[in-house]
Amino acid sequence: MGIGFSQTIPFEKPNWGAYTQDGEDGFLLAHIFIWPEDGKLVLDRAIKPREARLLSDPDKKIKIRLVDGKLTAFLPKKAPLEQVSVLKIQLTLTEDWANLERYSQANAELKAPIKKENRVVFIGNSITDNWDRDHVVFFQDNPNYVNRGISGQTSAQMLLRFRPDVIELKPKVVVISAGTNDIAGNRGYIELDRIAGNIFSMVELAKANNIKVILASVLPASSYSWSPSIEPADKIIELNTLLKAYAKRNKIIYLDYYTAMVNNEKGLKQELGRDTVHPNVDGYLIMEPMVKAAISKALK
Repeated sequence: MGIGFSQTIPFEKPNWGAYTQDGEDGFLLAHIFIWPEDGKLVLDRAIKPREARLLSDPDKKIKIRLVDGKLTAFLPKKAPLEQVSVLKIQLTLTEDWANLERYSQANAELKAPIKKENRVVFIGNSITDNWDRDHVVFFQDNPNYVNRGISGQTSAQMLLRFRPDVIELKPKVVVISAGTNDIAGNRGYIELDRIAGNIFSMVELAKANNIKVILASVLPASSYSWSPSIEPADKIIELNTLLKAYAKRNKIIYLDYYTAMVNNEKGLKQELGRDTVHPNVDGYLIMEPMVKAAISKALK
């Protein structure tokens, strides 16, 4: 039976054989049909190897390093007896943890604001992200508003992308909406004061760059469908208390979506939500005049 080579390998086909994906995540197989006479196997430099071993001798690590700009694996000079020799490479896994790539092209294409333009950037999670989907007319009617929401994100992820997705866009105002995914445990457990601290750090970055801040409350939620063991209602109230007090101390605008959208059970009003967390069109219609009024106040 022949070897079925994957067509999805992102590396250039080498002249000595071929690359395939291993069945085990995080590994790459280099199939060596032409053994290098000096034992120096040149790999695609885009490969990020952590370590490598020949399948014929799995107890011995193969050294890999740059030689004259070429990523080189130092094999034994004599090939194994196997007809096809395979080098198993463990890759250094990389992850765009904060999803910096999501808006990189849009940011590059966004022109610098003109002199009198009052650009406003909205940074947040799915509640911000879905605004473009569920009531896009809001942003169409306000072309100086820039949506930089990413579904599922926590405050730490937003903090990491605050410079490319907010500061470098040179807005006059930023609307920060964060916290519910932290409470949901999307990236693991985090204490409420640490969530608040991440949000405060975004505020401090904005102020240091002469950007006016609107600090939005976390919307009410009675449960999370993707994290059913969490009871968020009281935690959201506590986090909002921290945010409101910080806003008052630091003389920034606190945008209280919560009070306008909460029901008698500390959850999102059913008529305003697609579920227990996310606003529907009617929910956004409640939020829009509130945030516009806050923006007008910030620009005065």
